[in-house]
Amino acid sequence: MSDSEKANAADDGAAVPKKGGLKKIILLLLIVVVIGAGLAGGYFFWRSRSAAAAEVKKASDKKSQAKRDSEDAQEPDPASKPKKNDPLQNALPQDEDVKKIVELPPFIVNLADTEQARYLRMTVSLGIDGSDGASEKPDQLFITRVRNAMLAVLSDKKSEDILTADGKAKLRKQLLQAAQAASEEPQVKAIYITDFIVQL
Repeated sequence: MSDSEKANAADDGAAVPKKGGLKKIILLLLIVVVIGAGLAGGYFFWRSRSAAAAEVKKASDKKSQAKRDSEDAQEPDPASKPKKNDPLQNALPQDEDVKKIVELPPFIVNLADTEQARYLRMTVSLGIDGSDGASEKPDQLFITRVRNAMLAVLSDKKSEDILTADGKAKLRKQLLQAAQAASEEPQVKAIYITDFIVQL
């Protein structure tokens, strides 16, 4: 083999690996570009989502702060506000306008419990406005009408409805509404429950 043939063979051998090497480089560059594009797309997607989430959180925080501000503006000083478990919270009636107290005879009522007979013994005093004269005692018709209205409320109650502090507060409000509906003169301003026994 002559030197020129050897050189040609060497050139042919070198040319083939160069073509294969070029293909590998192009393929590697293509892979790098695809991976880079995927990473860049993922990064921009992640940034846009986190920016949107930040905007939603910011709007939610603004809403929460506005709600807290409005609640703070409406609520009185926490020191003067009764605690949730404070039994006096609902026990004291609104009695600023009361001028006179009228004590009613005790009520003894069958409660509406179905599984067992239960009884309620309760004494109630009425706070009235005193517009009928400070020294006069309310007439018997007034007392009878108010007792009748209250008995209608009491006889519809179950023991489980009235044994809790909230139940008693609700009962007092219902009795006040019944008494106010039963008589316009004298006006009943408050109900005071002075004795309360449920026979179980």
